[in-house]
Amino acid sequence: MGRKDPSTDDTIQASGPGSPTSAETLRGDHPHGAIDQMPIGHQRYQFGPLLGRGGMGDIMLATDMQISRDVAIKRMRDVQHGSIPRFLREARIQGRLEHPAIVPVHEIAADDDGHPYFVMKRLTGTTLHEILSAQKLVSLESTATSKNSRSRLLRAFADVCLAVEFAHTRGVIHRDLKPANIMLGDFGEVYVLDWGVARVQGEDEAPGSLDPTPAVAGATEAGAVLGTIGYMPPEQLRGLPVDRRADVYALGCILFEILAGQPLHDPTVLTAVFDEYDARPSVRAPHREVPPELDALVASAAAADPSKRPPTARDLSDRVQRYLDGDRDVVQRRRLAREQIAMARAALITDQNTSLTTSSIARKPPGADERRTAMQHAGRALALDPTTPDAADLVGRLMLEPPKEMPREIDAELDAIDDVNLRDQARVACGAFALYAMFIPMMVWVGLSSVPYLVTVGIAAAANGGMAMFLYKSSQRIPTWFLWVTAAANCILIAILARMFSPMLVAPGLAAATMLGFCMHPRFGKTWMLVGGLALGVLGPWFLELAGVFDPSVGSFGRSLTVTSPAGSLDGARFQIAHALFVTSLLAAVGMLAREMARTQRSARRAAHLQTWHLQQLVPTVSTSPSAGRLGSQPG
Repeated sequence: MGRKDPSTDDTIQASGPGSPTSAETLRGDHPHGAIDQMPIGHQRYQFGPLLGRGGMGDIMLATDMQISRDVAIKRMRDVQHGSIPRFLREARIQGRLEHPAIVPVHEIAADDDGHPYFVMKRLTGTTLHEILSAQKLVSLESTATSKNSRSRLLRAFADVCLAVEFAHTRGVIHRDLKPANIMLGDFGEVYVLDWGVARVQGEDEAPGSLDPTPAVAGATEAGAVLGTIGYMPPEQLRGLPVDRRADVYALGCILFEILAGQPLHDPTVLTAVFDEYDARPSVRAPHREVPPELDALVASAAAADPSKRPPTARDLSDRVQRYLDGDRDVVQRRRLAREQIAMARAALITDQNTSLTTSSIARKPPGADERRTAMQHAGRALALDPTTPDAADLVGRLMLEPPKEMPREIDAELDAIDDVNLRDQARVACGAFALYAMFIPMMVWVGLSSVPYLVTVGIAAAANGGMAMFLYKSSQRIPTWFLWVTAAANCILIAILARMFSPMLVAPGLAAATMLGFCMHPRFGKTWMLVGGLALGVLGPWFLELAGVFDPSVGSFGRSLTVTSPAGSLDGARFQIAHALFVTSLLAAVGMLAREMARTQRSARRAAHLQTWHLQQLVPTVSTSPSAGRLGSQPG
């Protein structure tokens, strides 16, 4: 193959297999014109620029004028040291490996100067080395969303493993796998390049010698160390015979570099491979969130001991593909989670009004609608990416930090719970008013025979009991005014009993029990009104006695205190027995009421603690410390 002077005609004369011999074989229609009018024989290849330089030859862009396609021609640069067989061996090995990820060889020949060359498919794309080098200059987030994302590189890596496995089944060991020898095409193609130092099993080959002089980073050593320092296993560096596990080691180093963003070994230090090293990417680059399954895969593939490596390159491909099948959309979900967190924070920043006199921004605390929107976005972020601490922290603080304004739904729900508690209290009150009715015969027994008083007590007790029964049975919301009516009816009943038994005996205990029952309900916000009403019921008859409206019911005679009832004459012995029963019944009623209150409070606390426990299981990273920050704050 003779290259003419560029000033005249940049062509190569070709001879050897594949060269055309007659115009008759080329006649036919062609989209670029009649092929029988094309230059044939002497001017088949028209050269373009230099594409690259290898250890033994130059790779040039050329156009195959016979077929009108671009090709790459690798031409041996210097014919010396018996290197022609090795050059031709590379072409023949590559030519017989017919695989989509291995560049096909179209022709092997020699020029007029005796320099061999072979013609290959012209590739377009970027080497993995260039991609990884470029990624070191950008942030991890930019890398995750770029066209050369980690998911794409892992898919390409799995294809490379299958191509290497195909070569292994044909008895070929590459021995120089590295990122610079892997190309990713513009349309999803993946190629394994440079089979110049490949070993064919069964062929005799002198073991390579170990040159202690460090090589240029990433360069392939020719004649000394067959391969590239930093990607060769220890046994290959020692010049020992290697098998397919040497390529598995190199693939492990490549996978390490994809995951960690840096080489496993320093390519400028020959002895780095022989030192103790940890091949887990997560140890070298903890900030890159290396998946545990891939972390363990790299550690085994790049093990110094060949027996600890995966047995085949296909095994590497299968394990990476299994990870991709289960985690193909991780990057997309994390991106969506970040967007949801941003929208949640934006929802919490409301009503920003910049003052005309100051540069500060006054922010209104987020209301119920803003918190609801923020919680929805934060919940979606947590569902998309459960590992993100931002979403967990935001959800936790939204749930644990009380809002300035209670949502309307919460108020309605609390009102419904209050109504349930009110019905429970009304049930206890029904029993209390039943005791009132039972004591009417007891009043007659102790000597109270005034029919008007007895009838009045019975009517007042029946009215209060009826209202309590209505509260207990009602399924509708109870209006607050009705509760105040029942409180007033209780005050009237207590006033009647205070007149019958004096304000000092029965009425104070009943008033205290009634006060306890009503104050347990949150709707009685104005407690002073209830205190005033009950106090008037107890002390009102006494005030009227002091004013002379009623006859005095309490008097003193020496060291004795006398009690007089307008409803009749009290039998002292019987009254003491009846009073003892009254005290016992009053204590029982108050105890039942207090027990009901304790049961309700414990149920509420149990529900609250159960919700907190569920929250802790859902977002275990929640921080409740004061330093955790305020809602809507942006990270520094």
